Amino acid sequence: MSLHYQKHAKEVVDRFQKMLSSDQVDVITEAHFQELETLITAALGVVHSEVSHNAAKSLEQVAKELRQGANETD
Repeated sequence: MSLHYQKHAKEVVDRFQKMLSSDQVDVITEAHFQELETLITAALGVVHSEVSHNAAKSLEQVAKELRQGANETD
């Protein structure tokens, strides 16, 4: 999944570079753009992890409610 994040991060950085003037691009080094790409990749990973964790917790809650409902007798 990390390669997927890296691809998106690269696209964001490329788009960001296009927004800058040539003078700004000259001042910002390739190392800075690579660091930005790394930060974006990490941020995407954190967001994915949090969303996955929350989805799992929701599924656990639904499963718990279903078990409780199955144990109730009418």
